[in-house]
Amino acid sequence: MRDLDLLKRFKWPVIGAGAALLIVAFLLFRPDKLFVDDVVDESLADAFPVSAAADTTPTTTATAPPTTTTTPPATTAAPGDEPAETTTTTTTTTAAPEPTGPVAVGTGSFFGIDHTASGTATVYAQGGDHVLRFEDDTDIQNGPDLWVWVLESDTYDGGDPGEFIELGTIKGNVGGQNYELPPEFDPEVHQFVLIWCKRFSVPFAAAPLTG
Repeated sequence: MRDLDLLKRFKWPVIGAGAALLIVAFLLFRPDKLFVDDVVDESLADAFPVSAAADTTPTTTATAPPTTTTTPPATTAAPGDEPAETTTTTTTTTAAPEPTGPVAVGTGSFFGIDHTASGTATVYAQGGDHVLRFEDDTDIQNGPDLWVWVLESDTYDGGDPGEFIELGTIKGNVGGQNYELPPEFDPEVHQFVLIWCKRFSVPFAAAPLTG
């Protein structure tokens, strides 16, 4: 009877401790994240709000073709006639206006690393500022504690990522989203995006940023 009383006394504390451990394990591993999408719907205009009213259509710099105006050749004057007119050619070159919207300076396609991933990552520049954008076609397998890194490299072999700029946790695994890049970002140096799971220290997805 004494043993039965002891068992009854400790039954509920043991059950409570077990339930607490299950909750902690669930919050730590978040297995539901692998099957539930976090959808984001930011536009490119959200990345450059100051100039959004002007133009947020990606542009490239171009030069207009030269315009040439030619005066018809003059005929030879007969004796006693007025002197013949000379032929003149005028060439005018008009430069295209400077782009008013964001300019894409690097872009690439996402690929999964032991996970599924698709979509496009693009770096836009405007007025000296840079923004990393995951385009609307972004679809990366979700997971716990995912962070966005930009590597000081143009390749990634799946090992130690080396030096990188951390842009914060991923806003969502599906849809368009923008990440402001700090002043130390250099498009000639930082040419690879990596989605990294800090909780388990593993990569999820990556995208090269080619010009």
